[in-house]
Amino acid sequence: MDPFSTLLDLRTGALDPQRKVTERRLADLDGLFAAPVEDPQRLAYRVLEIPAPADNSNLLSSTTILEPGRVGDEYLMTKGHFHATRERAEIYVTLAGDGRLLMATEDGRTHVEAMAPGTVNYVPGWWAHRSVNVGDEPLVFFAVYPGDAGYDYGTIEEQGFPSLIVAGPDGPAVVPNPRYRGT
Repeated sequence: MDPFSTLLDLRTGALDPQRKVTERRLADLDGLFAAPVEDPQRLAYRVLEIPAPADNSNLLSSTTILEPGRVGDEYLMTKGHFHATRERAEIYVTLAGDGRLLMATEDGRTHVEAMAPGTVNYVPGWWAHRSVNVGDEPLVFFAVYPGDAGYDYGTIEEQGFPSLIVAGPDGPAVVPNPRYRGT
């Protein structure tokens, strides 16, 4: 592999050159929200990847642009995942917006960190993680993780997260997830 450079727009998260883009619509998140999804084709988020070989000698990176809005009382969120290689960590750098990084262990412990411009969040190995946009503008963040981390979305799809982030009377609130089926 040869060295290369990519320009990152620190306001929008856009990459130049743009390479691989993954779009997730509400239909892709159906069943993760407590309320039914009413507009399945609505864009929830985009992931713009900077490609490198997926092995442990490389770092993979991407920007995520998570749209504002809610499904019922829940704020829009990413699908959330564990890493397939569980001990792999990840770093997020928030570029724009207002969000929460919701993390959970397989035994049901939950931890929440704020995401705001300039925040660097560290996600240790063994923690599932999902981002939640609690603001009125897109939440934009840059992520870096080991190339062999991989994704395990299935555990979250089957068990859910132990907690949800919902619109409360005083702003975003962390509440137990009534659909959580973890151990």
